[in-house]
Amino acid sequence: MKKIYSLVVCLLSMSAIGVAQCSITSGPVITPNGLTINVTMTGTGATVPQYVWDWGDQTAPGFNQNDSHTYASGGTYTVCGYYVDFTDTSCQDMQCQSVTVSAVGIQEANGGVSTISSSPNPFGASTTFTVDLASNADVEISVYDITGKKVETVKDGEMSAGKHNIVWTPENLAEGVYFVQMVIDGQVQTRKIVHTGNE
Repeated sequence: MKKIYSLVVCLLSMSAIGVAQCSITSGPVITPNGLTINVTMTGTGATVPQYVWDWGDQTAPGFNQNDSHTYASGGTYTVCGYYVDFTDTSCQDMQCQSVTVSAVGIQEANGGVSTISSSPNPFGASTTFTVDLASNADVEISVYDITGKKVETVKDGEMSAGKHNIVWTPENLAEGVYFVQMVIDGQVQTRKIVHTGNE
């Protein structure tokens, strides 16, 4: 991990990126959803490719080709994606984009907004999803891993207006980043959650 962070420091401290055989051929593609963004890009030319994301908010970088990040507050941020050969840092490329995020819920036909949150987050043995519905609705709440595979459907059915607390206690869930997704009438709201292992 120290070697990776040293690589990131080296990349971020450079005033210019040299043109080499490594290049970003697709992306970065940045998809905002509330305060969370999902990002992806593809590069070619590296023998041992390494992807690095600078989120633009002074937090720890991301290191996955397909990654995600949740901001603490809304605003406009400059997100930079780096593609580099882990064995030859002179072989590298970068692309930056501005992204605007905001803390929004699901806008319903009656003008109200429905939201979902999770606490604690990060969580150990269990976490509680707090769902605040503007009106009665058919709601599906599911948890996905970072590859987009559904881990579990937590709720699927009619829920009344108001605040609901749903305790989720997953079994045999690996540590890592997951996403809880709430769907109401085809509209989607997603939040990042982090599992630290059963305690």
